[in-house]
Parts: sequence; C-alpha cells; structure tokens
Amino acid sequence: MTLMDIGMIRGLGTVIVLVAFVGLALWVFGSGRKKDFDEATMLPFADDPEARQHVEQAQARGSRSDKE
Repeated sequence: MTLMDIGMIRGLGTVIVLVAFVGLALWVFGSGRKKDFDEATMLPFADDPEARQHVEQAQARGSRSDKE
C-alpha cells in the first residue's frame, strides 16, 4: 500500500476546491465589494443618462428597504 493512493489524492483535491469555493464566496459577498459591484452594474447604462438615473433610483429604493 502506498502512502498516497488515488482516493487520498481525490479527497485532497475535493478539500482544496471546497476551500477555494468558500473563500471566493466570502470575497464576492463581502460587504466591502458592494461599491465595486454597484459601479459595475452601471456600465451598460453609461451612454444613456435617462436609463442610468432610473437604475440609480431603483437601487436607492432597494437599499432603503434593506435597512428597514
């Protein structure tokens, strides 16, 4: 019997992928990223001021309801 057989390697690979997934999820859903994601949300509307204003108003209404 070898020190690391195929089952052990697959198990370690699963643990590494799980840790990477949890780390990525924490990074994405962390509160410090909200400003960056809000700016990225507005990119499709950069050329249309009327649409941009509409989306910003909707975001403002959504953030007010989140705080209540």
